[in-house]
Amino acid sequence: MPYRKSRILQHILTILLVINLANCVHIKVRTPRHNIHDIVAKANTDFYLDHRIWYQDVYAEVSGDKIILKGEAFFELPVKGIAKKLQKAGYEQQLIDQVTYLPESFENDLNYGIITVPYTMGRYEPVAEKQEGTEMLYGEPVRLIKDADPYVQVQSSVGYLGYIPKSDLRMLSLNDWKAYHSNEFAIINENITLENGFELQIGTRLPYLGDDRFLLADGSEISLSPDNYKLVNAELNPLRQAIVTSGEQFLGLPYVWGGRSAEGLDCSGFVMQSYGMNNLYLPRDTDEMANVGRMIGFPGWTDAMLPGDLLFFAGSRRMVTHTAIYLGEGKVIHSLGSGVQIQSINPDDPDYAERLHKRFIFAKRFFD
Repeated sequence: MPYRKSRILQHILTILLVINLANCVHIKVRTPRHNIHDIVAKANTDFYLDHRIWYQDVYAEVSGDKIILKGEAFFELPVKGIAKKLQKAGYEQQLIDQVTYLPESFENDLNYGIITVPYTMGRYEPVAEKQEGTEMLYGEPVRLIKDADPYVQVQSSVGYLGYIPKSDLRMLSLNDWKAYHSNEFAIINENITLENGFELQIGTRLPYLGDDRFLLADGSEISLSPDNYKLVNAELNPLRQAIVTSGEQFLGLPYVWGGRSAEGLDCSGFVMQSYGMNNLYLPRDTDEMANVGRMIGFPGWTDAMLPGDLLFFAGSRRMVTHTAIYLGEGKVIHSLGSGVQIQSINPDDPDYAERLHKRFIFAKRFFD
């Protein structure tokens, strides 16, 4: 009997050993390579809060004493941030930046576009159906982001990214594209069928050329009856100067995190109050403000910006961390550091702030 019990015990121990070995096979051992991938993936997610408008798809390849960053990003700042995060985590390998920065450069500098069909759906993937983001209407100016023939990824005037068929737009140089950002334009107030059978949808915007004439997406002109449109001149809106005047009343007040009173204001609190004093109500935080309004400026193109428009700036940890009110000619008023002050993103201005200029990423308009 003792012998039999001993044999049974040996069988039990053998079974337990096999089970343990089987379990060990499935245990994932964390390596430095895994940790590096995790740091990069988290940086992708943390920096861009809304992937409908901006995204980053950077990944790391570890090769000996080198960490090679590849993939896509819109700005260098967050990629440099990844390098700092890796160094802080103790990884001292040489870091090589092979990231593709968007937007791509298109042939013949045709990096911009105008929608040429009554409407087209921007989709999150280059497909013919599903993945809907937002529609773009005839005459809407867009930035070209990435070629995906027969589709092209664009950024719409509201900021959403989307793939549309190339056949739905006309590609333009920056100089030709500027004409479609006229601050005097018409909003079509009803569906109109033109003589050639083409339909302009209600809500379509067309640049105004004077004498009831408008610029079409193909570069030609058309005349419309005043009954068909509402004329808007954004430059003449008195709200612009009213907002600037309200903002100037806060000059010299200290920067206070979370503040929106005469005791001190943070950047978004300052903007919120300047607008709110004129019965225009914006979201409380900068990243929320950045997701509304109409795109009106980018680095290298600020021609259409007007006083009262908002500028947004990137930070080191998140994409949008700061906002300012535009005053015109490159000057802004904002709450930062020592408090509410006037600075400039124009290098020729005595008030030029280089760090602010380098972090400028886009401008938006909240009223015409």
